[in-house]
Amino acid sequence: MANKPGPGIVILLGVILGVVTAVLGWKAFSDLQKKSEENWQPVVVAVVDIKPRTTITREMIELTRLPQDHIAIDVVSDIKLVEGQMALGRIKAKEQIRKPDLVPKGQAPSLAYAIPPGKRAIAIAAGEVSAVGTAVKPGDHVDVLATYTDPVAKQETTQMILQNVPVLMVNQGDTETQGQGGAKSSMTLAVSPEEAELLTAADRAGVLRVSLRPVEDSTIVASPGTRTSDLRVGKLSDQPATDQRSIPQFAPPPRDQRRTEIKIIRGTQEQIVQP
Repeated sequence: MANKPGPGIVILLGVILGVVTAVLGWKAFSDLQKKSEENWQPVVVAVVDIKPRTTITREMIELTRLPQDHIAIDVVSDIKLVEGQMALGRIKAKEQIRKPDLVPKGQAPSLAYAIPPGKRAIAIAAGEVSAVGTAVKPGDHVDVLATYTDPVAKQETTQMILQNVPVLMVNQGDTETQGQGGAKSSMTLAVSPEEAELLTAADRAGVLRVSLRPVEDSTIVASPGTRTSDLRVGKLSDQPATDQRSIPQFAPPPRDQRRTEIKIIRGTQEQIVQP
């Protein structure tokens, strides 16, 4: 009569059988998963939270693979199609990036997306004379001059009320910086809320004209303005430059900055008077 295997052998065989079963099961699962991942699709996802109107850089996104049933509609699968584009709305980290989330840089769906933070868009009239011969285009910077009647001196005065102001749009919705034509009916400027009030008041009080600034010239000049009487006596001195963003007031300069001396000759006597 054969000897029956002892308890130890039975346990060992059970362990061996369990290990073999586990290995075979893991291999089968691994093969199934590998075969399944071969059908996964590449998608572009955000690595960090992306704010609206932000130009997307390579560091903000990554390419990953997901199962077909986990992929959003209109998702972007090529990272080159996302880099350099502008986020239309907020995109959260790990969120898939879809085509409707993007807009080509410089082609925002509305002007509101092109307004710098803290600024407002405001339009003024433009013509061949008032807008530098229709040479002003979106992306240019201009100085705004206002000609009005000084309520104190009762004289016509011209003053630069804003300087180095960016132009957002010209005419009827033209935001193309490389466009053929310039401002001929209107121009839309980016100004602060306070400057918008100043510009509106100046437009109501008199006539506006702009001067076109050279590229990369951000110099701000402090000028008291010019009155009609200055055309006769000439400007007495040049004012020094300042680093202020703009001249924040719409008011005639102090009277004592413009006084001139008049010499009266009676026979052999001379008398100096000030008007």
